Amino acid sequence: MTVTRAVLVVIGLVALGAGLGYAQRPAAEWTQVERGEAWYYQRCSLCHMGRIVKDNTYEPMTPALTGVLADTSPEREQFVRAYIQQGSAMMPGFRYSFTEEEFEELMAYLKTL
Repeated sequence: MTVTRAVLVVIGLVALGAGLGYAQRPAAEWTQVERGEAWYYQRCSLCHMGRIVKDNTYEPMTPALTGVLADTSPEREQFVRAYIQQGSAMMPGFRYSFTEEEFEELMAYLKTL
């Protein structure tokens, strides 16, 4: 193995190890927002995030949730909570999908968008 190749391998392994720090922390150590982000990517991102397919970028099928709960009033937050739980003709309700704690984690993440 050449010196250049060895150096590249070492740099790659160091970068890989640095990137895995978040993933290797036990879920019990995640913050409420980090757990909410995981719920978002698991349950909401399919419809509320765009996708990249080969050379084309596709817009989300539904509105992006950026800013939906940023600096919002208590009334608006209650409306969004009820909407997520009850759903609509275009969105399933998640009232039975989350425990109370999981739902609070999701809401904490949505407030950061």
